[in-house]
Amino acid sequence: ENRFESAIKNKEFVAYFQPKYDVKTERITGAESLVRWINPDGSMVMPGDFIPLYEKDGLIVKLDEYIFRYVCEFQRDLMEKGQELIPISVNLSRTSIHHSDIVERYMKIVEENGIPFSCVPVELTETATLNNVMIRDFTEKLVNVGFALHMDDFGSGYSSLTSLNELNFSAVKLDKSLIDYIDQVRGKKIVQQAIDLGHGLDMKVVAEGVESKEQKDCLKEMHCDMIQGFYYSKPLKEED
Repeated sequence: ENRFESAIKNKEFVAYFQPKYDVKTERITGAESLVRWINPDGSMVMPGDFIPLYEKDGLIVKLDEYIFRYVCEFQRDLMEKGQELIPISVNLSRTSIHHSDIVERYMKIVEENGIPFSCVPVELTETATLNNVMIRDFTEKLVNVGFALHMDDFGSGYSSLTSLNELNFSAVKLDKSLIDYIDQVRGKKIVQQAIDLGHGLDMKVVAEGVESKEQKDCLKEMHCDMIQGFYYSKPLKEED
């Protein structure tokens, strides 16, 4: 906590990008931004050590916005170099969702950088979207200004099918905990049903935490749209 402000000022927080691969073509068609804290000596503070703390004390709101701006500036630089933009999604914590004017602030950052809203989708965990009128209003605002909305960690905890019905998600991400059991009969059936559900609701389906060729081949047979995980790539520095 004591180091947070200086770390923000000195740009010690950076975004790493984990690619999302198209299952059919095996080409990169997107990525997820993940925060990393690099100390001045080059060592790293692990996300598990600081993210839960910042979620508890509210500093995560400032960190979320910092990383969002970081990704927008990265996309702007790519655009200015004439490179093709792929969507790089940004995570929004539950605390940030409840912060006033968050949509307006994020909209302004996108407009300042002159990039399409479509190249910075917003990821919300399923637990953050459970049965809350305020969340419905918030997500409607996001979608209305042009953001794509992705449901993260689907199946990791209390899965709310009501959220999928009421909120305008364009993609659903199957949590690693589902993929880990894809080699079992019941586990495979659950993943298949989740993919079919996503497609039935006109959403793209992304499988997270894919680590083996067997998992990848199984997901391809199931017509999953995208794969994210160590089988293809770990989270990468921006230059990589």
